[in-house]
Amino acid sequence: MPGPTADLHLHTRFSDGTDTPARVVDLAHAAGLSAIAITDHDNVEALAVAEPIARRQGIELIPGIEMSASADDTEVHLLGFLFDPAHPGLTRHLAEQQARRVARVHEMVRRLAHVGARIPAEEVLQLAGEGTVGRPHVARVLLKHGYVSTTAEAFSRYIGPHNPGFVPGSPLPPSQIIRVIREAGGVPVLAHPVYLEQDELIAAFVQDGLAGLEVYHSSHTPDLVRRYEQIAEQLKLLKTGGSDYHGETKEGLPVGASRVPYALVEALKTWKAATAR
Repeated sequence: MPGPTADLHLHTRFSDGTDTPARVVDLAHAAGLSAIAITDHDNVEALAVAEPIARRQGIELIPGIEMSASADDTEVHLLGFLFDPAHPGLTRHLAEQQARRVARVHEMVRRLAHVGARIPAEEVLQLAGEGTVGRPHVARVLLKHGYVSTTAEAFSRYIGPHNPGFVPGSPLPPSQIIRVIREAGGVPVLAHPVYLEQDELIAAFVQDGLAGLEVYHSSHTPDLVRRYEQIAEQLKLLKTGGSDYHGETKEGLPVGASRVPYALVEALKTWKAATAR
């Protein structure tokens, strides 16, 4: 891919990744990226840590986040880009969502106990530390206690959708999350539509103010990429993409393995400028 490139979907230990923000920036520099977005789940604390490091490395750090919603009993993930991390409405929403996530862990642990997988909720929360607690933390504790042989097995047997320990990340509708992102000055994008498994919902999200679609993702085959490119063009959506890097846990390719031309970053900025008028 000639010219400058960006990876717009990266996680750190401030959510369910295993690397520090500094490590993620270092990996981005080694991969030759011009721009990155750290998109931790319901958390923006990595941005202030990473920004001066990225600046020294000559990498543009784009404010990013990944937020959860629910539609028709389906978990929906939305990415936000170029927002104000200190916006009061966003700050308030994130505080409420952190509390929901802690309650979710306790509910997941309760459900897991019903099927014989007994783990302490306190251990899951301790593993998350200062970051956002999520299913990968539960998976790692299940692995530690010998209920599974890999974290992937934890998702497929216990905590993935339709499994006994699954609890959605947020009960809020996508329209509400889209509104939070836009009110903070950001660009709302639907993350990894392959996991949604309901392409017909995308048009409804556009009616709610969705601006973009994560066309290029580590879980998208070439056929899926072509399909989502077509959907984005039909619905006049911006296109984004990234590796969904998590470090040693969960899915995702190495930093920079799934990258997009910097022109797509410029398109995000153009959309933001146009809607701010």
